[in-house]
Amino acid sequence: MSQENPINTVFELQRQTLQQSQQALEQSIEFQKRLNEAITSGMEGQADAQQRSVEVTQSAMENYLDTIESNVPGSESGVAQIREAMEEQFSAVEEAQAEAQEMAQEGLDEYENLSEQYLDALGEQMQMLQDAHEDMETQTQEFVDDTEERLETLHEEANEQVQEQIEQLQDQMADLRSQVTDE
Repeated sequence: MSQENPINTVFELQRQTLQQSQQALEQSIEFQKRLNEAITSGMEGQADAQQRSVEVTQSAMENYLDTIESNVPGSESGVAQIREAMEEQFSAVEEAQAEAQEMAQEGLDEYENLSEQYLDALGEQMQMLQDAHEDMETQTQEFVDDTEERLETLHEEANEQVQEQIEQLQDQMADLRSQVTDE
């Protein structure tokens, strides 16, 4: 049987569709991973900028308190309390920023890990589907070939039976003629 038949063509088109679907899904996930990397990079830049902003603000506040302390007599104890509260607040801000950045990074890492697991599972499922598809193609082609052979055999047998019946009819006609002519 020729490899260029409608059945093989249909199965080849299905196989190509499956492969293209898998490639599109993999490219989509790869795009998401690159986007996550860009987000991570942006978050790192943002965290650095926020840290510098906090440091500049803290330095400005310390300079302001230094100015008050040096220009206002007797303000040392009040300024010391303000400095202590300010340092606590800046520490809390830095801690919150570090925790937020860590949580965001963990989330992105987890997403990437899950994406890899998903791609691995998808690859395995696609391989199983391709194997099943190939088996179905083989079975379908064998069925079609077998059916064609059976039809050819039936056709030949029918031709032989018809030929035998024609010969029997011809023999019967010859016998009938001989009986009619003998009488």
